[in-house]
Amino acid sequence: MSYGYGHPPGRCHKHHNETLSTGVLRRHSATLFLTVEAMNVDPDDTRRVTVEMFDWSSGSPVLLPLIDPSTQTLPPNRYVTFRSAALPPGVFAYEVRIIRPKDRDIVTNVFGLSAIIFNPQEGNNVLQHDLAKLDLK
Repeated sequence: MSYGYGHPPGRCHKHHNETLSTGVLRRHSATLFLTVEAMNVDPDDTRRVTVEMFDWSSGSPVLLPLIDPSTQTLPPNRYVTFRSAALPPGVFAYEVRIIRPKDRDIVTNVFGLSAIIFNPQEGNNVLQHDLAKLDLK
């Protein structure tokens, strides 16, 4: 069964999806872009993943633009990338949220990049086991 695909959004989110968050992170001075790598290791079924990136510098969340679509469908045994547009200079606090199926076939990791050519920064990563589960209502 493809969780999230073909189900009404409310039903799908409530029963089959979870929202993971980095929490608010301080931006390193060399961080120019944010990226999320999402991998579907299921050999048979597609999965749908949504990524939202927020600027918290004002104390309230402001949605940051993405280069890639914010919702993508992952075919079996594939991965996709979600990339932010270049971060504005005034952004010093940010959060990444990932809405994904609850099953263990999806693995997601978050990276700060110093260049859009996928140059991850050492220590500026949030791996899946470090993401917090949110209970948004």
